[in-house]
Amino acid sequence: MPTAECLCKTCGYRFALLTFKGDRIDPICPRCKKRDITTKAEPERFMTGSSLGLLIAGVPKGPS
Repeated sequence: MPTAECLCKTCGYRFALLTFKGDRIDPICPRCKKRDITTKAEPERFMTGSSLGLLIAGVPKGPS
């Protein structure tokens, strides 16, 4: 899933938001519940780093 990096201007909390193509990004801060959020879409972060995709890829397959 592409993500949007979010920063709450009210309390300073940083969080990631999963997004879908065509979604309108209008997040609410999970900490203070305000909508004064700046967002930066990061579609290039899809399955990179120590993500679930890499963890799953490293698991050996069972007998076939």
